[in-house]
Amino acid sequence: MEYSTIISLDVSDKTSKVCIMSKIAGRKQILEETTIYTTKDALLAYLKTKNPTWPVVFETGTHCRWMEKVVKSLGMKPIVANPAHMRMVTESNTKNDRNDARELAKIALADVELLHPVSLRSEICQQMLRLLKARDVMISVRTKFVNQLRGFAKSMGFRLPSCSANKVYLLDKSQWPEDFETVAWPIMDILETIEIKIKAYESQIKKLASCPELKDKIERVREVYGIGLLSGCALVASIDADPDRFSKARDAGAYFGVVPKQRQSGEMDMQCHITLSGSEFVRNLMVESAQIALRESARDTDIKLKGLRICQRGGKIAKKKAIVAVARCLIVTAVALLKHPERKYIPLSEKGRVELEAMRMIEAVA
Repeated sequence: MEYSTIISLDVSDKTSKVCIMSKIAGRKQILEETTIYTTKDALLAYLKTKNPTWPVVFETGTHCRWMEKVVKSLGMKPIVANPAHMRMVTESNTKNDRNDARELAKIALADVELLHPVSLRSEICQQMLRLLKARDVMISVRTKFVNQLRGFAKSMGFRLPSCSANKVYLLDKSQWPEDFETVAWPIMDILETIEIKIKAYESQIKKLASCPELKDKIERVREVYGIGLLSGCALVASIDADPDRFSKARDAGAYFGVVPKQRQSGEMDMQCHITLSGSEFVRNLMVESAQIALRESARDTDIKLKGLRICQRGGKIAKKKAIVAVARCLIVTAVALLKHPERKYIPLSEKGRVELEAMRMIEAVA
């Protein structure tokens, strides 16, 4: 869709540059440039004075969700650009806030599709991701405290007993040296508090996962062995519980950045690393799920078989490639199940079972 006038915003944390650009007789002309505070009241007051038929363009970021709501409340059309596809803006040699706002307006006037507009997630899916990320922060903090405690203990000539990180605060302190206990007791109290908060987040996640909008979809993706509650919630929430946003289930692999980059020109076709596009948080969770699915004790599945085939090439690189390939398979399979809820999921085909048995027989003989 073409527009004759565009309001573009280059959003910063405290202030935002505004550029209103119009196409007059085939030529682009700047009608107004100004700076406003990046607050709801300031944006609302500014846009109230403008023509409601003019669309408002800005990039995804920290403020994009509330900005979209403000724009919609005035009956105006928000266009949220994807900065990952805006290298002419992000990597410009003359990059500054004013020029960025101008470039966004120029691109939008030329063709809105060049902005690769994104659809922001529903509030319930965004809340799910907030809870998951908050829990992840708690886990990271707990890990740092536990590692630091173990480091202190080693430097004093003894070791803490082996146990999972969520049980460290329960360790028997009666045999600890006095100088170590002096340092450790505040951390132990914090670890206990963190554990309570982690369980509180998990309770909220389970409650939200049982709501009608998400329950069936999360249960469906968890049919895939390796995908647990947390990774299932993250996967469903990240795609806004809408698998039809992908024309093919295979497109989900590219969406989460677990497909190789392409560098092909003429006779040259380079082998590249994965793109790492999309949500790093969800991608990491799916990699963890892939590691679970590849364990020796894991249930036999066609997805596990694919990873084992790659592992047979040998070496650490083969193992890493197998994990990424399995993560991609988990994502694609989960999205395919969401797109076809009537389809029965078969974890291990007869052909896969025979191949796994043959593979194990060869390993036993070797």
